[in-house]
Amino acid sequence: MANHTLIPLMTIDIALPIQAFRFEYTLVGRSDLSFIREFILRLLKVGNMSSTQLAKFLGLTEKEISIAVSQLVSLNEISLDNEGNIQLTSEAHNYFDGPSDSRPKITKLFEGTSTFKFDLLSFGLIRSDDKISTPLNAIRLSPETEKLSNSVSYAKSAFLRNYIDIFEEESINFEGVNDIRKVELYKLSDVRKNKDYNVKFSITFSLDTERNSIERHSDSRFFEIDEIQKNFNEVLLNSFNASNVQDIISALDSLEENELLGCFTPDGVDLTALAVLAIKRIDPSSGRSYFLGSPTYSANWNKLSTILNKFLKDSKSTVSCTWLAPSDRFWLMSNQSFSRVAELINSTKGFRTQLYVPVAGSKDKHQELLWKKALGPMKDKAIKVSEGFLGGSVEVISVPGVVSMLCFYLQNPGESVSIPFGFITTDEADIDRIHQEFESYLQRYDTHMEKRNYGPLVRQYSQEENR
Repeated sequence: MANHTLIPLMTIDIALPIQAFRFEYTLVGRSDLSFIREFILRLLKVGNMSSTQLAKFLGLTEKEISIAVSQLVSLNEISLDNEGNIQLTSEAHNYFDGPSDSRPKITKLFEGTSTFKFDLLSFGLIRSDDKISTPLNAIRLSPETEKLSNSVSYAKSAFLRNYIDIFEEESINFEGVNDIRKVELYKLSDVRKNKDYNVKFSITFSLDTERNSIERHSDSRFFEIDEIQKNFNEVLLNSFNASNVQDIISALDSLEENELLGCFTPDGVDLTALAVLAIKRIDPSSGRSYFLGSPTYSANWNKLSTILNKFLKDSKSTVSCTWLAPSDRFWLMSNQSFSRVAELINSTKGFRTQLYVPVAGSKDKHQELLWKKALGPMKDKAIKVSEGFLGGSVEVISVPGVVSMLCFYLQNPGESVSIPFGFITTDEADIDRIHQEFESYLQRYDTHMEKRNYGPLVRQYSQEENR
């Protein structure tokens, strides 16, 4: 796949649930000795010596060598031979791993308390440099109930299997131990669950023009873990929607969009033809330029921003901007898309942006709640509308007299995510027609004989209602 041409379509952020656990443990390891102590033992390993000889080798006074020798005697590491010279005890001989080992080390117990984080799917270590994030604007992976209920046991098992690797990755050291791989776990006293967190990573879906298919890729190491891959595949499967090819064709036909219609065949959509059209960019007859990928993807967003910034530079007036969100499961499911929507919604320079979010009806509380969670601080600026404009799978960003951007989210048979594509127009008549069609849609009635504009997503209560 490395030699294939990939055109990015959308990026989705994944929230991986993790938990922190506090471990209390005791290790046994071989620890280095202090300088004087080590060299006295090393000299005596070569042969027995008098205290005067030791002092001469080490450059110590008689008083200094006397103090050092007394300490080693008290530790049962040296004794006197029959000739009155100093020798190693059998215990001190054991400090050397073998005849060729010239450096003595003692066996020592190390007690430690550390907090480590593990993901709740594979129970792999979450490194200290992995960024902790909130799960907002991301697809949340869900651990199995059994793993969640017994997370302490799973974390304990993961630690027992991999404690050396964990110490290495987290740069945990113990005094006098130069090689962490030579320590052994003596006792695991306690494991306690501490706190829940999330880490995020991104998956990009791209069009493979040679295979005429959608491929996914990620730079994150989490993407390679089998348990995480399996869980994400289940999310995609549960999110799968029926094909909306005919709805997209009808919408394009109503807009007299012949260039995009030409990419459809009796068997569905020709993705390579869409890619060629996006590269071609502009239809001279209509003035429309084409793109692949979501509007908030860098290349597409830059094109829209260029037009808007030029308008702001040339005009001192403030204009309204209409942004209609699509009925698509993965819209706004990345930090990039959220920040760019917020950029325009919260703009105080030249624009008054109104965000419209589709719901199944005025009493669709479930979708309302999902929108409130997804929009976060922007929820107060959103208006509920009846889903179904141009079939429902369309995103509209329109500034009267300046620009209109329409993105269609095609659910192709057999694909796990939708394929966003569309056009940008700066033709005033074209912009006006799109704007009028949306306004007309809002004025009509839904199946319950209610106006399709349902009002603010977050109801604003009057002072009398608050009393």
